[in-house]
Amino acid sequence: MAAAVLGDLELGFLRSQRIGRLATAGPSGQPHVMPVMYQVLEDGSLEFDADGVKLRNLSSEPRVAFVVDAMGPKRGVAIQGRASVIGHERARLRPRRAFSWGLEPSGS
Repeated sequence: MAAAVLGDLELGFLRSQRIGRLATAGPSGQPHVMPVMYQVLEDGSLEFDADGVKLRNLSSEPRVAFVVDAMGPKRGVAIQGRASVIGHERARLRPRRAFSWGLEPSGS
């Protein structure tokens, strides 16, 4: 499902970067945003470390937003999806929606 949400340009951009910002919501609904290092898996899902507040929030509310962007030129990918804890302090995001800006095919 994740690969269908993210196109080749988005996946290429995500693989070229290392840090994104993960937004979760706490039990009271309070948003929480933190930078995380991530890895793009073959199926287009993303794995990242989840500890402390992130882990607590994901345990109670799996809906998240994730943004990876870069400057010079401005470009990025924003993802909405569901994250699940998959191991000790490790989580996986399965994108459900995504949009990008400033990404251009090679050679254009």
